[in-house]
Amino acid sequence: MRLIDDKGRLFGWINIIDLAVILLIAAVAARVGLKSRVQQAVNPGALKTVEAVLLIEDVRPATCDALLEGDTVLNTKSNAVLGKLVDKKVVPALKEIETADGRLVLAEAPYRKDMYITVRGQGHVSENVIILGGYEMRVGAVAQVKGQKAAVISTVYSVKVED
Repeated sequence: MRLIDDKGRLFGWINIIDLAVILLIAAVAARVGLKSRVQQAVNPGALKTVEAVLLIEDVRPATCDALLEGDTVLNTKSNAVLGKLVDKKVVPALKEIETADGRLVLAEAPYRKDMYITVRGQGHVSENVIILGGYEMRVGAVAQVKGQKAAVISTVYSVKVED
């Protein structure tokens, strides 16, 4: 018995194109099933107010000016709402600079800033994960966020669930 016969059937049983279509449908069904299983892992009844502080490092002052308190903060990739920007703190960015005698010292960068933004929104909270705007809010995780006028890459600095 040949692998593919004269009529293009695999083992004389099914056409190769039909098999490809069946496999594609099975893959899509598996993906949908996996996505629904992941959504079930988060208790939909556990919607709570989450406050996350995001650290945005080494940006221009214009970027700091573009993110304003009261702005809606969104997930850059999916446009899901994380919440409202309720507080913003801008500090000079620190850079390591080598001195004439070879030591490394921290010095303020004259034209760069670090910014801490506090975002408050409704998130899903379970015993294993806090999800805000599609991001798992874990200290040290990277979150790409945007406001109306700016998009930035940030690091989760702290997370607090309010009761």
